[in-house]
Amino acid sequence: MVSFRDLGLSSYEERVYRALLSVRTATAEELSEESGVPMGRIYDVLNGLESRDLVHCNPETHPRVYSPIDTEMAIDRLLRNRKRDLEVERTRYENVAAELRAQLGSQPPTDGRFWETRSRDSEIEFVHAQIKRFSDATDEVLIVGDSVVVHQFLTVIEPLERWLESVANGSIRVHILLSEHLSDEGDQLLQLLRATGQSVETRLHPSVTANFDLIDQRDLYLYVTDPFARSRPLGTIHVTEDALIEELIDEFTAYWREAETLSESM
Repeated sequence: MVSFRDLGLSSYEERVYRALLSVRTATAEELSEESGVPMGRIYDVLNGLESRDLVHCNPETHPRVYSPIDTEMAIDRLLRNRKRDLEVERTRYENVAAELRAQLGSQPPTDGRFWETRSRDSEIEFVHAQIKRFSDATDEVLIVGDSVVVHQFLTVIEPLERWLESVANGSIRVHILLSEHLSDEGDQLLQLLRATGQSVETRLHPSVTANFDLIDQRDLYLYVTDPFARSRPLGTIHVTEDALIEELIDEFTAYWREAETLSESM
């Protein structure tokens, strides 16, 4: 059964307010007897109800006489105050969550190695973290993909541009193997890759359908395609099994040899 406590009143406050609704006007002593609230607590309870504008007090009478406001008005005020309190709490929790995300970044889940990236926020967060992992590479970065990879990287174009620019001044090798059959937005990524010159080697192959990144030949990130939106990722799996990575490197090498360089495709 619902009660005024669901809208923020204490049990004593509810008992006193309901008692006032029954008797309409009463002194503190009469309300203590009517509601069962101890006399030692009755004035604190009445002060609380007054502060919420739920009861009126006539200070000119002795002893003071209290009366309730209209129930409809009382419920509206309690509801309004409750909504305000909940909004303050919601804002506080959102700020806490934002601070925790900033502190921790994108971390692999402890119950597996799958990042969900279907929502835009989770996708942007993951790609930012992935580009940071690219930047921390010490030897080589391989990127293979079709429209899924294109969509991922174009969500954070500025960090991608900064990383590609840094590659020109670094010593790591970057090989990007893309499908020849990209979505319309693929032209934007190809234009960006052409501008990197020789620092990033990009090739196109007609049969590329997989989407993955391989960092320093030990950290493999497999992109899982969203079954209801083929150009978007559902999530990403982190794999470190040596045998699987070696097989993918061999297949990548075979595709790479057959692929057409980006400059030749212009």
